Amino acid sequence: MSNQSESLYGNQPEAPRPPAPSLMDQIVGVFTNPVELFQRLNLAPSWGWALGLIIVAALVITVIWGLKVDVDEMLRPILERNPQIQSSQIDMIIDMQKKFILPFSILGALFGTAAAMALVALFYWLIGKALPEGEAPSYPQALSAAVVPSLVKLPHMLLLIVICLVRPIGGLTPDKIAPTSLGYFLHVESLKLQAFFYTMDLFYLAEAVLTYLALRHLVRMKTTGALLCVLLPMAFGIGLRVLGAK
Repeated sequence: MSNQSESLYGNQPEAPRPPAPSLMDQIVGVFTNPVELFQRLNLAPSWGWALGLIIVAALVITVIWGLKVDVDEMLRPILERNPQIQSSQIDMIIDMQKKFILPFSILGALFGTAAAMALVALFYWLIGKALPEGEAPSYPQALSAAVVPSLVKLPHMLLLIVICLVRPIGGLTPDKIAPTSLGYFLHVESLKLQAFFYTMDLFYLAEAVLTYLALRHLVRMKTTGALLCVLLPMAFGIGLRVLGAK
């Protein structure tokens, strides 16, 4: 009788929460079945291990690149094109950058990556609450959507590590090293157009597609909101790269 009363008033024990996908499940899932992965993450958000792996990979790239890059070759053409910098100042600026480029790059990889993910997730969460397809998302769901699609860039990061280890890279920045972008194959005189071509990278475009799927199936956002969340940050990032090309 007591069991029947508990059933009538909804006091049955809750069904166990499904386990979150493991890091290996997430790595395999983004390449093989992203929709199913994001549906699982909707029920059990998980982002910590994925974020840790991305930070470690970024840190390895940063250290190897920072030890091998020719800072003079990288900066001198930029400084010489700047009319506000006198030629007598160029060597001093380059010498100073040689001392600080590696430590600042390491700090950026360690803390900048996590901070950027947190801010992007906040943006997803706010748009998700404004344009939900059903129940409004939680912040852990939004953070999972910001982090897990980035795992698709792991092959690109491994390729950068290998290239930096086996060949001279001169003054190239990491985005110009691997043959995965349009800018690697097309070279034009316009620095801004060249910068735009470098943003057309196969792995970053794949990340954008996966992010859209994550926003639809993990955050459960309407199509309009998902497109907004993908296209706005992409346009902002491309715009910064193009405007900053000098």
